Amino acid sequence: MRIATLAIFAMVLGLMAVPLSSATVMHATINTQTNTGYVNASSNFALVLTYPENSTLSKEFNGTVIWYNATATISGNYTSEIQGDMNNENSGTGQARTMDNGTDSSDNNSHNSTIPQSAVHVVNASINYQLHVFANQTEMKVFRNLTLYLTITGITKQVGNRTVIDMSWRSFEVQGQLMSDLHGHFLFRNPYFGTTVESNFSMNTDVNQLGDLSFGHMGGMNGGMDLGEIFGGLGFHEDSYATINFHVFNRPLSGWTKVYNSAANTTTFYYNTSASLLLNESVNYNGAQYTLKVTADPSSSLTVNGYAKPTSANELAIYASPPAQISTGTLLIVGVVLVVLIGLVAAVMVARRNRH
Repeated sequence: MRIATLAIFAMVLGLMAVPLSSATVMHATINTQTNTGYVNASSNFALVLTYPENSTLSKEFNGTVIWYNATATISGNYTSEIQGDMNNENSGTGQARTMDNGTDSSDNNSHNSTIPQSAVHVVNASINYQLHVFANQTEMKVFRNLTLYLTITGITKQVGNRTVIDMSWRSFEVQGQLMSDLHGHFLFRNPYFGTTVESNFSMNTDVNQLGDLSFGHMGGMNGGMDLGEIFGGLGFHEDSYATINFHVFNRPLSGWTKVYNSAANTTTFYYNTSASLLLNESVNYNGAQYTLKVTADPSSSLTVNGYAKPTSANELAIYASPPAQISTGTLLIVGVVLVVLIGLVAAVMVARRNRH
């Protein structure tokens, strides 16, 4: 069972290794035997700025490449900040987190829980940050990915003969600063200014501000570019998004797609939304058309040991075994019997009509 759980986790980690995607993604595996959850939560977006081929931006941007790759381990003080934000989430309302009262309320997802659950404890946290920029004569594409890796405990409780899992933390948002020392590699290439710089770097920064769509002074040196100034100069009203914000997953668990794997004895819940535009603006500047779009396509999967069933909007109960299911062979036999019975009834009715 443990091997199967680790295999699933390794698979989703492999999926997260692809940086050029646009999404807010969360994958979690919950080991009910150890009361431990392994989470990788990725906050991503893709930005596309389009401009006329012969414009000043086209000349200055064409051929530009910017590449940040960095990792960091969140220190103890700021790990506590993440822990506090996760514990303050209850359907995104900031109410105290509670647990199911032990009754079978599977079909009542507005059920108010009454049994307190011990707070989620963040054992460790680390991040992986990637920012990739490519520009040609007509558009600049920016791909931003920040993945938060967490090990958490304190999410399960024994209620009667069942294990109940509190999943309200899944829609958490990190509010305020999340300072960290990023260590990574940096590349900036701009043919127009004749600038190419590549180096390793260490930077103390607020991770939660890495979602600012201005990106600050991209390139970090003379010859770099400040997209915030460019957006503002063109007349765009770009927004800043908290980097670590998963409120999109604040949906009752009964609305998630559930798949039980009997071989591995795991239940996985999937949630997907259609791709959406976070920003879509078009402006006319000096008689030329410019557009700015930011897209997202959120999805999530939650895997737990055993057969799990929602008991409220934010809670899962683990049952000793799944409900008994009728085998395919049994269904075929029942079907044949029904066909024979229907045929006999039809024959009897026809015989009665003939006698009259």
